[in-house]
Amino acid sequence: MASGFAAWVRDQIVARGYESPEEAARALGVYPSQMRQWTRISRSPTPQVLRRVAALFDAPVQEVLIAAGFMTEGENRPLSPTQKSLQQLSNKQILDEIRRRTVGDLGGPPIPVRVDGVLHSPDGPPTVFVSYT
Repeated sequence: MASGFAAWVRDQIVARGYESPEEAARALGVYPSQMRQWTRISRSPTPQVLRRVAALFDAPVQEVLIAAGFMTEGENRPLSPTQKSLQQLSNKQILDEIRRRTVGDLGGPPIPVRVDGVLHSPDGPPTVFVSYT
């Protein structure tokens, strides 16, 4: 049984007006046997194959990853502006901003925050906790 990737490759061949996998192979500069294999593949191809196919068909890599089952449509959503800006900040910068915004909320000093086993305190160096469980 062919994979979603194989169906995607077949759809690309038709959508781009090629008469056959062999014609697409010649136009795209790959061996016809390679193109036929991609149209019949029953398992997910390697990342190298996915990159090459995306480049050959001038398709977004995400589209090929979805077709091959490595990614879902939901995972392909664009990031919100907030998520994008948070990705540009370090954990320390985010924690400093949280502390700045919450100082005085409880009438006392900012509270320490634990991230990935490290306690970040505004008035001292980070403390690493080790668990032996």
